[in-house]
Amino acid sequence: MARRKSQLTPPEWEVMEIIWQKKKPVTVREVLESAYPGGEKAYTTVQTIMNNLVQKGFLSRTKIGMVNHYRPAREQMRTLMDEIKIFANRTFGGSLNALVSFLINSNTLSPEEISELKQLIEQKEQENQS
Repeated sequence: MARRKSQLTPPEWEVMEIIWQKKKPVTVREVLESAYPGGEKAYTTVQTIMNNLVQKGFLSRTKIGMVNHYRPAREQMRTLMDEIKIFANRTFGGSLNALVSFLINSNTLSPEEISELKQLIEQKEQENQS
């Protein structure tokens, strides 16, 4: 199945994670040094990924002098929610409840993770009551 324009490829996720963490405009060089300190990718590869992210609407680009500076054009939370919805639509008929039920019943959660989930649910219930 082909990826939609609104979906990120794995290399695009890697780059976006770095940019979201930086919380400031970044250059290709800064992303390259943060994401691939061992030289796993070439400068031009990272530049191409970032330019693709501009075309997809995930990044905006501003030229300062001779250097392009990139910043997120979409929030991380919105992007995560969009990806989760796409996944839920494809695998669980669009039901986030079915997705969560599957994860809980898959016997892959540790007792600590189950406890954390309980705390999150209780916290959300208290917020909704306020």
